[in-house]
Amino acid sequence: MEHLPPKKGDLMNVLGIIAEYNPFHKGHAYQIETLRKETNADYVIIAMSGNFVQRGAPALMDKYSRTRMALSCGADLVLELPALYACASAEYFASGGVALLESTGVVTHLGFGTETEDFGFLQEIADILCQEPEAFRDALQQELKKGLSFPAARAQALKTCFMEQHPTYAKPEEILASPNNILALEYLKALSRRCSGIIPCPLLRRGQSYHDTAPGQTFSSASAIRARIAETNSLSENIIPDAESKAGCPHNPGRLELLRRRILPDLDTSMPKAASDILLAYPHPFLQENDFSLLLHYKLLTESSEQLSSYADSSPDLARRMKHESGAFLSWSSFCSHLKSKNFTYTRLSRVFLHAILNIYGEDYQTFPQPSYLRALGFRKEAVPLLSAIKAKGSLPFITSPASLWDGKSSSTSLEYLPLPHRFTASPTQRLFSLDLTASDLYRIGLTARGDNSLQNDFKQPLILL
Repeated sequence: MEHLPPKKGDLMNVLGIIAEYNPFHKGHAYQIETLRKETNADYVIIAMSGNFVQRGAPALMDKYSRTRMALSCGADLVLELPALYACASAEYFASGGVALLESTGVVTHLGFGTETEDFGFLQEIADILCQEPEAFRDALQQELKKGLSFPAARAQALKTCFMEQHPTYAKPEEILASPNNILALEYLKALSRRCSGIIPCPLLRRGQSYHDTAPGQTFSSASAIRARIAETNSLSENIIPDAESKAGCPHNPGRLELLRRRILPDLDTSMPKAASDILLAYPHPFLQENDFSLLLHYKLLTESSEQLSSYADSSPDLARRMKHESGAFLSWSSFCSHLKSKNFTYTRLSRVFLHAILNIYGEDYQTFPQPSYLRALGFRKEAVPLLSAIKAKGSLPFITSPASLWDGKSSSTSLEYLPLPHRFTASPTQRLFSLDLTASDLYRIGLTARGDNSLQNDFKQPLILL
């Protein structure tokens, strides 16, 4: 499938991709390379999650290291998807990412993965979900009355709508069972609602499915790589003596090859060498949600049900259960498993917990329906013309330094400027950006709890430039 238009005169094609790269693997490299060719793209912009990701967990590696991975493996510019959207449900994750890329004023194509070859069917489902015709709404209400969860009811309602028109089509519930297809639908909905001129460019996923955790023979999933890393925890902590790590040995090429052979032999088939080198040289512990268990437990013990219900993705019923069952708390993951039910999946619960410790409220998505700034995490030197075009055509402030938001008043620490968004009285852009700074500081707290305080805050971190 080719997606060449538009390119007229001296205009350029720019491919946008919304991603987490948690971590970057060969499937991601294949997506960038293939879609760059298919779209004849001059540049590739990535809207990437920061230090926390959509499934309600910390990213395995900090956003700067993952930015370096992306730039080393085909991306030209990495923009941070603000934490409010990066940690949200699929709908807000997609709408925030699409809005961010469209506001650059230069993105012509949106690339994303799917797990179905029938893109026409995917587009029809997206149209129904976006327009919500009366027949669909009625069918959805009927299924909800039967006691089905919302995802199951939605799938059945779609099936009802499609049975008469397309009896030979694949089952909608099978399409909606794939996380990649769900995100693809949300991207299509976001483009439609914005009446966007950006061309959608689906790419059939190769290799393992999203949830597979076993190493693959060709393209391992990010979940599989994270599972493999979890077995060894932090390479620098558990494999290499601390003195050797601090002496700068993680950057020794021979040592990287030794680690690859001895510790993660599957990385050569899972990740591009440039990305695996960055991972193997990573100087910090690899974080997981349980590294934030104490913060979550404190929230559960000190806040009322009413307060807990105000966080995004929460509800009064769930908040009451969280309070009532708080005595069973052992860890973040075990409490998710303990509370999991038909109506509350593990991922949704983990997102609620993350929203609680980040102080992200349901009302924030009405206050900030879309990003209000473009924050660059890094770029390649060859992409300077792209940055110039964004500054000329973009509709949002282009930020390369957090300090610029405070008119030069900031010191080298963010503490004076954060605290929490609901206490923040500055501009809307500053309030939204303060959530990103809070997320970064929280990530550093997780590292500190693991004995590492070496990661700099956002005010001290330089732009990644390759």
